[in-house]
Amino acid sequence: MMRASVGAGSRVTDLVYAGIALVAAVLAVVGAQFDPVVVVAMLVALLPWALLVFGVELPQLAFVTLAIVPVVPVIALSEIGAALFVSFAAASRLASRSDDRWLVGTVTVVVMAIPFVPFLFGVEWDVGAIYFAFGGAFSVLVGVLLRRATRLTDELRAAEGELADAAAREERHRIARDVHDLVAHSLTVVVLHVGGARRVLRKNPDAAEAALIEAERVSRESLDAIRGAVGMLRDDDESDAASLDLERLVTTYRSAGLPVELKVSGTAEPLSLPLRITLYRVVQEALANAARHSAPGASATVEVGIDDHAIVARVSNEFPSGSTDAGPDGYGLVGLREQTASLGGELSSGPEGDSWVVECRLPVGGAS
Repeated sequence: MMRASVGAGSRVTDLVYAGIALVAAVLAVVGAQFDPVVVVAMLVALLPWALLVFGVELPQLAFVTLAIVPVVPVIALSEIGAALFVSFAAASRLASRSDDRWLVGTVTVVVMAIPFVPFLFGVEWDVGAIYFAFGGAFSVLVGVLLRRATRLTDELRAAEGELADAAAREERHRIARDVHDLVAHSLTVVVLHVGGARRVLRKNPDAAEAALIEAERVSRESLDAIRGAVGMLRDDDESDAASLDLERLVTTYRSAGLPVELKVSGTAEPLSLPLRITLYRVVQEALANAARHSAPGASATVEVGIDDHAIVARVSNEFPSGSTDAGPDGYGLVGLREQTASLGGELSSGPEGDSWVVECRLPVGGAS
């Protein structure tokens, strides 16, 4: 998509240059009262522009030669100044496309010298030639600036791509570390239980069975946690959930018309991936239910506390007065209650006075 936009921009620039060259050639022909020599010279000068419009790209040297050389006899014989702008357009386009300093420099000298050609044929000195010479230099400068802007734009796009790739790699590495910690700890516990069961299998079958049951329980809980984390990462807002971007989540509901107050204490950095995702989903589902079931103009409050031992999230919203509908406890919270339980936590929801409250408690390290 980016390459297409860059190509479209270059195409527009070429058409603008071609339009300038066409207008200048027409003015030169009209100014010379359709002198056959001027007409032929301008047609030759417009040939590379016509090919460019129809998608035929000539080599840079051939293009600039065909566009500039026919202007010289026109200026020498008829002193038609409008023809100079045909050469200026060609020089400017060359400077906007080429990094060959020698070629650009040579063309610059040529277009600055063309206005003085009539004086070689005995024409009386005119100070206007100096102005045209500076015009030629200015046209080349415009091309150079366009070239620099194009280069900077390409570099910026490349840098953005590299930053995006680096961010994606960092996110993958962080997720890999979280999943590794979860799997490594769980397997360590399972191996210990299985090893203990093997050692006491003949002497104490009951103890061996209890160890195997515990190993099976840890395996199932760990598998559920991994499946939940991977499944939730497939959602569109996976990056927000993984980074626990509650501020952005709350902002979306505020913009939708639900006043939400957010209070967060502690940092989410040490939390494992399943804990961050589960906490985010709980808050997200609670706010979604609040938006659907709250009284008009009601507000909601999100309080999250994180410490070294536990995570406590409490989402409360004003409940419609006199309502007995338990609608806010939707199917989403049912699934999240199971996910929370698999992490060793608990999720509760229900009315408290005139508010509906969803509260989630998760032990730090519960995923293991």
